[in-house]
Amino acid sequence: MTGASTSNGYIIDLTYLNHSEILHDYQVDGKTFTAITYEGGCVWKNVYDTTAGTGYTAVGARVSNVGVGGFSTGGGIGFLAGAYGYAVDRLRAMDVVLADGCSVTATAHNAYSDLFWALRGGGGQFGIVTKFYQEAAAEPSIGEIRSYIITNTSDQDAMARKNTVKWFGTNTDPFSLMYFVRGLLPADPSNLDPSTFALRTALITLRFQDPNNPRQPSYDQTFGSLVQGLSTTGTLQASVPLAYMYEEFDPYFPYGFRRGFYGPQVTNITAPYLTAATSTFDTYIGSIVQNGESPVSALWAVQYMYPGLNGNLPASNSDTAWPHAIAGHQTLFSPSWSKVQDDAATLVTNSILNDLTYAQQTANGPFIADYPNYISPGASGSRVWGSNVARLIAVKQKYDPQCRIHNGRTFASKGCLRCGWANIFI
Repeated sequence: MTGASTSNGYIIDLTYLNHSEILHDYQVDGKTFTAITYEGGCVWKNVYDTTAGTGYTAVGARVSNVGVGGFSTGGGIGFLAGAYGYAVDRLRAMDVVLADGCSVTATAHNAYSDLFWALRGGGGQFGIVTKFYQEAAAEPSIGEIRSYIITNTSDQDAMARKNTVKWFGTNTDPFSLMYFVRGLLPADPSNLDPSTFALRTALITLRFQDPNNPRQPSYDQTFGSLVQGLSTTGTLQASVPLAYMYEEFDPYFPYGFRRGFYGPQVTNITAPYLTAATSTFDTYIGSIVQNGESPVSALWAVQYMYPGLNGNLPASNSDTAWPHAIAGHQTLFSPSWSKVQDDAATLVTNSILNDLTYAQQTANGPFIADYPNYISPGASGSRVWGSNVARLIAVKQKYDPQCRIHNGRTFASKGCLRCGWANIFI
């Protein structure tokens, strides 16, 4: 849908650059710390296998087969973001091969600080990152997940929305989070037979053991109010080491579909907002099912983000390429469809959902930039990078003047305009 998977030139395959390790006493910009390093060809399972049981971890993707490169340069929102911040805020250095073939190390305070700034949320188009150095965080030993499929009645759906809004406003544990999900879901989350899928509401809750707080609230203390009064058709409960938590979500995104990941952020959700968004999603699913689609695992969701990310946000929107001095709850429209004739319906629905979220944010808070890894087709540069777009264009021109790296979203530098690749403007 975005053109990001097509090539008009060469594709550079980093598959064999897949090593990761823990570096103790790593020094950069005069500071010493433990770093998790991972090469640009890794997927997150490579990294999680390295850190499992060591007492250290990195903020990584919520699904284990996601590549580290796009994730780390595109924002980096993971399960542990509420406790430790986003991946872009934990990066301390990157080894980068530039368009002219030079290999450099970029940090916040060396000669390539502008490149380092741009790569933290601006995507990988400024150079090819061959190695990332992320400051390690304390590893939670156990992650607990429970999925609740809500009984499919209007009263129960309304209660799920009400309970979700209350929980978003009262949670005090940065290691706990939840997803409110409306999707084509099974009656029982342990049975993924497509014939059992129907439009349903699910509440997915996660709690990670806080390695620094022995008085962390229990799971039931944290989520008791969320499920109070709710009737479910099925639940799924698992308590697993952190490294294996990420594989729990892999089966929910099967291959064989055209799939999108779109959605802006919002700082304040309300029950009417959830009602409007889920109603829009239901209408979309109904229309494409009538066209003969079987859009297994299509969903619309809101993911809770702990306010302030536990003190790990940048001081201002100009500190990183992606402006995120204020954290919002993530919305995600992830349609899955197979017929080309349903492309238009998907785009229209995404536009309606985005407008609902933008209106909700405008009424309840300041501008919140879209997440770079969930960019909607047609979204403007300022919608994602705010007032940082002009600076990103300048960095693009400096490090890639001939616009040799131009896959997908490409900033409108002079070189990219001249070559006809530019599609991100101020």
